Amino acid sequence: MPMSRIVGGLLALAVLACEVSTPPAGKAPAKNPAAPAKAEASPAANPPAGANEPAAPTEPPWSTAAGLAYREVLLGTAEPNDPLPMIVAIHGLGDTPDNFRHLLATFPEPARLILPRGLDATEGGGWSWFPIRARDPDVEALSEGIATAADRIAAGIEDLRKERPTVGKPVVTGFSQGGMLTFTLAVKHPDLVGQAVAVGGWLPPPLVPEKRADGVDYPSIHALHGTTDRAVAYEPTKLAVDTLVERGFDVTLHTYDGVGHMITPPMRQDLYDRITDAIAKEHRRKPAQ
Repeated sequence: MPMSRIVGGLLALAVLACEVSTPPAGKAPAKNPAAPAKAEASPAANPPAGANEPAAPTEPPWSTAAGLAYREVLLGTAEPNDPLPMIVAIHGLGDTPDNFRHLLATFPEPARLILPRGLDATEGGGWSWFPIRARDPDVEALSEGIATAADRIAAGIEDLRKERPTVGKPVVTGFSQGGMLTFTLAVKHPDLVGQAVAVGGWLPPPLVPEKRADGVDYPSIHALHGTTDRAVAYEPTKLAVDTLVERGFDVTLHTYDGVGHMITPPMRQDLYDRITDAIAKEHRRKPAQ
């Protein structure tokens, strides 16, 4: 799976790794920032890959939840103590929370944006969630890595829901590795996910449930995928979606002809629309206790 990047200029977005500020080695991120940062507008273009630029003064501090490092950003007119919808946005291979946050920088709805950081450092200053790529033939090992990372993220989400005044269940989204984790969280931890939007992701067959569990409130899943994606191929994702639908899950595949492993302006707008709809649904739920 190629490194994630978001390219500005006319809002044409793609994903690649870029170096950003990370906690010093051997120093644990601080827990529970007093005032999460406000999201900034996405720049016209990112620094060149490998540029070692210091964090901006408004960069939110690193925090941890159940051992999971993350950044927290307030969107729209949100204030830190407001009861807010929570959006969990999961970056892809080689990317960072600081780079990935620009994808949602102009999202207009008040919300609490949580940007978890991958579990393993990669060359160039990025992070990875699991060691095996989507194209690797060892699907069992890939699935184990995805499931392990999903469990780590789920534990962090559970703690954050208890610590932050949260409206409804979190909305989860992600690109590439993050898209695969979005799928997995939706079917493996449905109690923690209100809605899921997986971009350029896949759910390997070992992680596809045999059936819906009785009495479980599974989230709706929207999959956004380009037909010419060479990193996470379109056809396996379509097969996974078709299988989930056959087994009773609420999953919709949004197809983008001729689009590779990237997020184009139409995909970004569709992502915003899906999250907006999800937030409206979560507002109808009672705040998490």
